[in-house]
Amino acid sequence: MNWRLLQYTIMDLGGEEERKLALKIVNKLLRKNVTGSHKKQVDTVKGWVAVHDEKKAEAMIRRMIKDPDAPLEGYGGSRDNVRLTSVEAGKEFVEELGGEPPFGV
Repeated sequence: MNWRLLQYTIMDLGGEEERKLALKIVNKLLRKNVTGSHKKQVDTVKGWVAVHDEKKAEAMIRRMIKDPDAPLEGYGGSRDNVRLTSVEAGKEFVEELGGEPPFGV
């Protein structure tokens, strides 16, 4: 178990709603294999959640970008692009939050 990752999930995610939101975002990035040179704009990623959760999703993404223990990183000159640090980090994050990584990842 990655203790730093567990600390992140307990301290920063707050409640069940935030946990589900983080799981949804990271799972979708895993499914789309957004690593390496493949990146997505923050606006695209926040559009993957319900409209009423988009502001929360954007805040969550920006918090995860700033946290060195989260599986998300800003990428590119504008830093308004995101990608997973690695597939393994994404899978570990999902498992630590009690979710299941997408099939085949």
